[in-house]
Amino acid sequence: MLGAGPGDRGSYGDGASERFDARRRGDRSATLRRPPALDRAGRPRYAHGVPDLGRFISAPLVKRTALDAGYHVLQFGLDEALVALPGQFVMMRGEGWGTAPLLPRPMSILDSGRELSVLVKVAGVGTARMASCPLGERFELLLPLGRPFGALPAEHTAVLVAGGVGVAPLVCLAERLAQRGTAGVVSLYGGRTARDLPLVERLAASSTLEIATEDGSRGTQGRVTVLVERLLERARAEGTNVMLFTCGPHRMMAAVAELAARFGAPCEASLEAPMGCGYGVCLGCPVAKKAGGYLYTCVDGPCVDASVVDWTREVFA
Repeated sequence: MLGAGPGDRGSYGDGASERFDARRRGDRSATLRRPPALDRAGRPRYAHGVPDLGRFISAPLVKRTALDAGYHVLQFGLDEALVALPGQFVMMRGEGWGTAPLLPRPMSILDSGRELSVLVKVAGVGTARMASCPLGERFELLLPLGRPFGALPAEHTAVLVAGGVGVAPLVCLAERLAQRGTAGVVSLYGGRTARDLPLVERLAASSTLEIATEDGSRGTQGRVTVLVERLLERARAEGTNVMLFTCGPHRMMAAVAELAARFGAPCEASLEAPMGCGYGVCLGCPVAKKAGGYLYTCVDGPCVDASVVDWTREVFA
């Protein structure tokens, strides 16, 4: 939750963290990541299109759909169509919240256009208010933000690995790939029980779906990484190239990244982290890199090369 061309998909470690470290050292010659190409309107070009530039919007909640296990899909009506790409996110809070909670919440964008939708799981005060607010309540939205998923390399099969609320950007990606006529997209979706698989129907409609639940109530019994390892072993035996895209709990993504490295498959992870601003000012969403230093989820991500993340340091939970 990347871009077209080598310049956009380079080392994900040379973004906001390097700029901050360089300023602190007084080093003005630090090598920074080349930004993505821009269109004539100054908008960045990415693999899946050209998103609108991030901006503040006030929008009413027009629909709330309650799903199992505390999940909700919130839908907002926009005055004009907005373009966001798979993996981008929105910072959002109710206009009438006052100071409790004070900060907006980052949410992956599920759908964009004239209506914006996000998937929410109740986990604290902010998400509880989102899940119970009345229709018509207005929200402050800052969107679209962040670096989206990157391009699928030629002659590679896309494999999407989802867990829990992390399914939202992958549903968006699966549907975008389907719209573009990308063949053979596979989704591997894991949950504790059959009730912990929100939006499963949408994944099934846009990709070949395999499911794993820890209690065996649907699909293969076990964690989703059982399916990932089985698929990678089959791909190796058949000489098939795959690229993994993953979003979900930290430990799940860490395990997926380890499997990808073992089998030599490229992998992008859509990071999740608490954040205060969404655009690189507060520096509150650091994720440790293997090579030292940090990525900042909001501007270096959320979609990053999984191989550069130090997954042993769970700085976001």
